[in-house]
Amino acid sequence: MNRLLAVTLFFLSMVLNFHTGLGQEKKKTKNVSTKRTKIADDDTRLIQSLIDKAHAGDTIKLAKRTYNVRSIQLKDGVSISTFGTFKQISPDSAENFTMGKQYSAYPLFHGDKVRGLSLRFNAITYGEAVHLDNAENVTIRDVSAFGDSTKLYSFSGIYLFRSKNIKIENVELAYYGMARKSPNYYQRGTGIRLQTCNNVTINENRIHHNGENGIFLHSCADITLHRNKISHNGMSGIQVAFGSVGLENRYRITDNLIFANAADAIDINNPDISRQINLAAVIEGNTSYDNGWVKGEKTRDGSGIATLVGLKDVMVRNNKSNRSNRPAVYLRDCDAVQVINNNADNFAEIVGSQGQIHLYKNTFAGLRLLSDLKAKKLMLDSNNIRYLAIPNGIMVDSLVFLANDLKGNINVNMNGQLIFKDNVLSSSSPRGGITLWKVNGAVLSGNEISTNKSDALYVHNEAMNVVIEANKIRSSAVCIKDAGSQQLKIIKNTLASDTSNRSALTLISTNPRDLTLSNNTYYLGEKEAERAVGFEGEGTVFIDGETHKLFTPDGND
Repeated sequence: MNRLLAVTLFFLSMVLNFHTGLGQEKKKTKNVSTKRTKIADDDTRLIQSLIDKAHAGDTIKLAKRTYNVRSIQLKDGVSISTFGTFKQISPDSAENFTMGKQYSAYPLFHGDKVRGLSLRFNAITYGEAVHLDNAENVTIRDVSAFGDSTKLYSFSGIYLFRSKNIKIENVELAYYGMARKSPNYYQRGTGIRLQTCNNVTINENRIHHNGENGIFLHSCADITLHRNKISHNGMSGIQVAFGSVGLENRYRITDNLIFANAADAIDINNPDISRQINLAAVIEGNTSYDNGWVKGEKTRDGSGIATLVGLKDVMVRNNKSNRSNRPAVYLRDCDAVQVINNNADNFAEIVGSQGQIHLYKNTFAGLRLLSDLKAKKLMLDSNNIRYLAIPNGIMVDSLVFLANDLKGNINVNMNGQLIFKDNVLSSSSPRGGITLWKVNGAVLSGNEISTNKSDALYVHNEAMNVVIEANKIRSSAVCIKDAGSQQLKIIKNTLASDTSNRSALTLISTNPRDLTLSNNTYYLGEKEAERAVGFEGEGTVFIDGETHKLFTPDGND
């Protein structure tokens, strides 16, 4: 530290600590006020003077006490460090956040084109705790800043604009804005707000009880959000918004705890349907719960893991979610999205125009594909999904189910190809197991399918080029019903109808159109039956190597 700074610190310490000693003396004297004078209540000029006189590389260290200040201008290369508390004096006229003016004229610390400095402090502020414009190489660490929880249109706790190489670590930001009162509308006030920033790291912070979002990012790139605790904010825990030129790229959102926010845990929404943003994002290891509620009422948002709209190249991996009011994962108009090894007690939902989407080893309460879905390829591999909702009319070039554990009825009525291989499907639905109404081609092989209330597999005459091979199908009713599917091939399956009705059948074909039955084994109940396969109407059937059994597979032949 240079001599000038040392001397200045000495005199500043004498001036700023003078009232403390004086107050202690006055406490011993009755009827003598210990209240500071009006001039002494404002420490702004003294602290600003010290900053102005310091040189690049200096650190100003202030004693641990309360400093009443207005707004302080940072200087290039001059750091601030104190265990004391800055209490911001209210401005002469009130300011409110608007979309046209998203930062105040009255931040506690303001830095314009500053670089190479660090900040450590505690604060109670009226405007932002820190506002940086065009800053570089700044670290904000070990900060605790509280805003005004009565303010309806509050500014953010930290606001960065066109800044780069910024670190925000071990910071607590809270009460910037009034708590959300209604599930239908929200107030302003965000913990951390970034616009057009690059290479920003936000690690191990506590961001809670703010009027709007915990962290808001607009037109930013090279962003790392790691091990933050984000809770009780009036909108999303983390929200990413987009500008018009597509700057957004390289996001890592990892190991965060996100809970009790009034909207989504993570909301990344590109509203421009004319382009997908190649985000190159990783969303991994986050834990979330209780998002999407205001005083026990549902809001219109509230995804448990992430809402992704208009994006490309996103990895969603190893996240956990419970008790969110909206889908755990919501995808609309995306491509090259991988959703891997996530666990949630709510649905995943896929809607709109999709490219290639891959779901692997997830546990979801269910999967909903909405009726307007158009996709090049949707692959579900090794997932545990308790309910599937596949509406009529979707258009998927390739719909692939591999080695999943599935529950309920699967209704397929689409343009495209279906591959359903090595899955375990059990259904108690009155609609049965799998219903193929319409498909351009389908292969069902190596599956274990069981139903206890209706038929296991129904193939409509608009389902074309269907191959059913090497499956184990068991039903309390009919295993397979063919309604005249063109060139249906049923090969090397084990079909077991567990029924005591002697007139029941294991397989029924109505008006077969070049149906092939080859090397299947049929089981029908535990009593002798007249036959296991039935044909109705007119048509053509090719039969080879069929074996009929009188008992279920668990009994004796």
